[in-house]
Amino acid sequence: MFSFYLILGVEENASDQAIEAAYRRLRSELVLGRFEPESLGYIQCEQCLLSIENAHKTLTSPQLKSRYYEQWRGYLKEEAAGGAAPKLGQLCVASGMITLEELERAVETQTRMDLPLGQILQESKLISQAELDGLLLGQKLIQLPVGSPHSIGQRLMALGLVSEDMVRIALIEQRTFDRKLEDLLVSHGWLDQTVLAILIGNGRKPAESKNSRGRKSKASK
Repeated sequence: MFSFYLILGVEENASDQAIEAAYRRLRSELVLGRFEPESLGYIQCEQCLLSIENAHKTLTSPQLKSRYYEQWRGYLKEEAAGGAAPKLGQLCVASGMITLEELERAVETQTRMDLPLGQILQESKLISQAELDGLLLGQKLIQLPVGSPHSIGQRLMALGLVSEDMVRIALIEQRTFDRKLEDLLVSHGWLDQTVLAILIGNGRKPAESKNSRGRKSKASK
């Protein structure tokens, strides 16, 4: 569950005026005509519009807002505290050994065959035993946030633009590359830079969009 305030980019319990102002700004700037049809920007702009409409509708309706607060309080009580080790697949993608698409196919195979992911990746000749051993060691040493992996990353997930895997892969990469998380998402081709610029609302031009390992990736809806 994600905060509707986060989706609109305002503080929790923001005033009705702040909610309306944020909604109107996003609606005025997220224009489908700015993007080529079927492009990543077009798809993500369309997804943003759906998400902010839902958030605005909920936060401006007393009945829906009351129901949302009840669900949100329950979610916060259940949310785990502390850190968590990154998943093996996330480390594989962050290290450049496999692509996100290869990870997704391996996870599908894992679901069907009920085998360890590492074994599936080895049998698919995507990683070696030595690489697997190194990844398992790194998995024990790295701790990532549980509930709120990153404020911008969490907002992008809440909007439906990127997956949790994408955000956590970028968080792992931040340990090596001195770059902002959102710029890493753009460089992978998982996030449209124009949509990002609209969301952060400060006019900063994000990094050039290209896959850092030269292999094309698609953002999940």
